[in-house]
Amino acid sequence: MFKKGFNTYKIGKLTINVFTNDIVLVYVSKKGTYIRNIYKKDFFRLSKAVAMTICFIAISSIIIAAIPSSEASAGSSIRGAFVENSDDENDSTFVVYTDNDIKNIEEDEQLKNRLLLSDKTDFSLPSVNVPLKIRTHTVKQGESLNGIAKKYGVSIDTICGSNNLKSYDYVDTGVTLRIPNKDGMLYNMKEGDTISGFASKYKVPIEKILAENNFKNSDFIPKGELIFIPDAKPQNIFSGFLWPTATRKINCAYGWRPNPFNSEYNEFHKGLDIAAKYEWVRSTKYGKVTFAGWMGGYGYTVIIAHPGGWKSLYGHLSKIIVQEGQYVKQGQNIAKSGNTGRSTGAHLHFELIKEGNHTNPKKYLKK
Repeated sequence: MFKKGFNTYKIGKLTINVFTNDIVLVYVSKKGTYIRNIYKKDFFRLSKAVAMTICFIAISSIIIAAIPSSEASAGSSIRGAFVENSDDENDSTFVVYTDNDIKNIEEDEQLKNRLLLSDKTDFSLPSVNVPLKIRTHTVKQGESLNGIAKKYGVSIDTICGSNNLKSYDYVDTGVTLRIPNKDGMLYNMKEGDTISGFASKYKVPIEKILAENNFKNSDFIPKGELIFIPDAKPQNIFSGFLWPTATRKINCAYGWRPNPFNSEYNEFHKGLDIAAKYEWVRSTKYGKVTFAGWMGGYGYTVIIAHPGGWKSLYGHLSKIIVQEGQYVKQGQNIAKSGNTGRSTGAHLHFELIKEGNHTNPKKYLKK
């Protein structure tokens, strides 16, 4: 008889974990832990009941038959299980976990927490030492605002605000755009305009506006003079945090759960596992990329620091397209979800941290 736990079935030493999109089979022996990851869609072409029965019987037979020959070499440490950098969603891997690998789970968690609490991953404002330069660009047939913004390294907000464009999706061929080399807005002074008025309207400190412009007299700026207002457009599409993927289905929520590799003990899951298979991951909020690279069992990972003491973490990525030190807008693509590190299948592990304390991301994500 099966003993049913939380999404878990047991047959002696064999544990079958049933997730939303995957089935993970775990066999625990004295010399190590054997794991097999299977995608449900490969077995659910028949009715659910019949497919589950075939799956359990067939895979159990394969694993039990393979145990004797595999245990002889189980004493060696095999790390980086499920480490893939491929867009093949049908990959199925067989790996062995030893006692040392189980200890590595704790080490990975310590590494992640040290990074999140370190000054290295703190938010800092962009440097204002780069002198303002204004370039011009004549729109060619077939060009888009998104492509032009990428070419010059600024946001679409900056181009639209500096040229008084009415649409973010369309611009006429032949139009000459003025493009500053930093995010903000170019503006021709009109009668009645004041620097203090801009500071209040766009919530930009007066000192920051004065630092970007060479005014002879900031109290009397002639009509028609071109000025630059840094960060004049809102840095966020809206207040709060954006869902990091188009997919909003959650495989595993924030809180206590059975360990996916060994259901004998529970662990506290400090984020959300979102069922996003090799799809684009976007920044949940405006911020600075403070870590982009490999982070142990979390695989390829990105950490973004946000104003106000917030940090967001994106783990198990298959591809990263941003670099440390880069500033990103809310909603900007930063990576692709994947199956790297210690993972049971392609998904996004997402965390939100406030002043060093983990929070439940679902409470803050916009519905």
